[in-house]
Amino acid sequence: MSMSDTGVPALLPAITRWRQLSTGDRFSDLIAGLITAALLVPQGMAYATLAGLPAQAGLYTALAPLLLYALFGTSRVIAMGPMALTSLLVGETLRNTGIPLSSFAGYAALLAALVGIWLLLIHVCRLGRLIDFVSPSVMQGFTTASALMIVLSQTSDLLGIDAASGNAIERLVTLAGSLGEVMPGAVLFGGGAMALLLVMRRGLSALLSRLGLPDAAATVLGKTGPLIVLILALVLVPLWPGALAQVGQIPAGLPLPALPALSFGAIKVLWLPALGIALINYVSAISVAQTLAAKHRERLYPQRELWVLGAANLLAALTRGFPVTSGLGRAVVNDQAGSKTPLSSLFAALALAAVLLFATSLFAPLPQAVLAAIVIQAAIPLVDPSPLLKAWRYSRADGLAWLAAFAGVLLLGVMQGLLAGVGIALALLLARASRPHIAEIGQLPDGGFRNCERFEVERLPHLMMVRPDANLHFANMGALERWINEHLSDRDQVTDMVLVLSSVTHIDGAALHALETLDERLKQQGVALHLAELRGPVRDQLRHTAFMSDHHPRVFFTCAAAWQALSGDQIEFNI
Repeated sequence: MSMSDTGVPALLPAITRWRQLSTGDRFSDLIAGLITAALLVPQGMAYATLAGLPAQAGLYTALAPLLLYALFGTSRVIAMGPMALTSLLVGETLRNTGIPLSSFAGYAALLAALVGIWLLLIHVCRLGRLIDFVSPSVMQGFTTASALMIVLSQTSDLLGIDAASGNAIERLVTLAGSLGEVMPGAVLFGGGAMALLLVMRRGLSALLSRLGLPDAAATVLGKTGPLIVLILALVLVPLWPGALAQVGQIPAGLPLPALPALSFGAIKVLWLPALGIALINYVSAISVAQTLAAKHRERLYPQRELWVLGAANLLAALTRGFPVTSGLGRAVVNDQAGSKTPLSSLFAALALAAVLLFATSLFAPLPQAVLAAIVIQAAIPLVDPSPLLKAWRYSRADGLAWLAAFAGVLLLGVMQGLLAGVGIALALLLARASRPHIAEIGQLPDGGFRNCERFEVERLPHLMMVRPDANLHFANMGALERWINEHLSDRDQVTDMVLVLSSVTHIDGAALHALETLDERLKQQGVALHLAELRGPVRDQLRHTAFMSDHHPRVFFTCAAAWQALSGDQIEFNI
């Protein structure tokens, strides 16, 4: 990827890179864009219905962001558009705020604008590392439960019955009570589409390879199952004599720029959910781009991606769309189709524009059950409980965070579940931080120093050497003081204590005050406090403090120097 001498990407990186491509590579970009558009058309309509919006909203959502990303994006594989998880969040957020269904489109655009503003604020304040506070376990539990909610939300359309609402249990009860109202046509088209999609996902690429298609082309075309199902459904639907819930007429033409519905009351309700959606969109887009960039040893610029994603959401808002990001499926297809630069998104946008201008009337008879099948088959691979088993075996805390997010989504709601998982994970993190590992160390026969509980070491009756294996801060100094008090109560002969700070790289103000208090208490007990193995950052922190001035004669460079000095031998190292 082209960048300036300062390590900053060029203003229009795709165009800079495009000029360096051969004719064959430029053609690859064109093909990749067309294949991405072929996937976006059925996905866009399906994900719009998942959000409770008309089918055309999904196409509008992708169009302008694709154009923007083609010009300013740095990843050659990201393909902007709706994502199943984001669409679920949009629908749940709008339903939970009590906004009438007729106003969903306007407020979905407002939600996209708020998401864009949040992303731009995160970019300006350089707070992209906020996503680090969402642990992988929480995201995995959240994603699995959200995928189940997606399946439940679309089952109604798949069966042709009234939509269920509420948490997972309420939806299941409603669905069970409505089974007598199932429409045979919906089951036929939806079930057939589902079966065909699952078969094509597993076997279409292999079949195309056996028919003589090159492996690369077979792999890419094997991902176009949703488009094939959509075309088959449109061919077969006139043959069905019964009633069917259909997509209906989609207005032809490109979305004209328009401001989203502005309401202070709506903004007040939507601004916090918009932050959650913004973070999830950023996690999705960046993780996908980084994974594929690492695969090809390419450089990605997260700060540039952050503002481009924010601007893309603002454009989606201005073109009657809803929050936008890049999903893994489209990015993988774009990559496998041979995309060389972000300009593949330009060709995808042009193909999408052609569909909106000339082909929207074709989709009017499309059964809603087929779109539901497309959404469900995209969600099924996200239902993966294996990370829970792995996390539970290694760390119960990670397992509990996974379960908290999973149960929270199913029982409380999608956004509430994410907040519950993050809250539990942070609480467990703070709990672990407040209980650092602390070891008393002694000398090995070869002169090294190790944990007394793990090794056969020598200890001196009058000397205790204590090593806290964590940075010292307000949350864990209490634990260190309690540990010292408990162990001193069993060692009446101790007159010298060495605090070994080899594992400490930071001491905050509260911890420094606690060390000063600890020093005074030890003096009252006839115990002198010494320090050893201070790291450079800690020495820099303490250099001009009164505590360091008082202890300077009692600061040792190594544990060996402290041992020799305090055992009565000559001092070798002292700073």
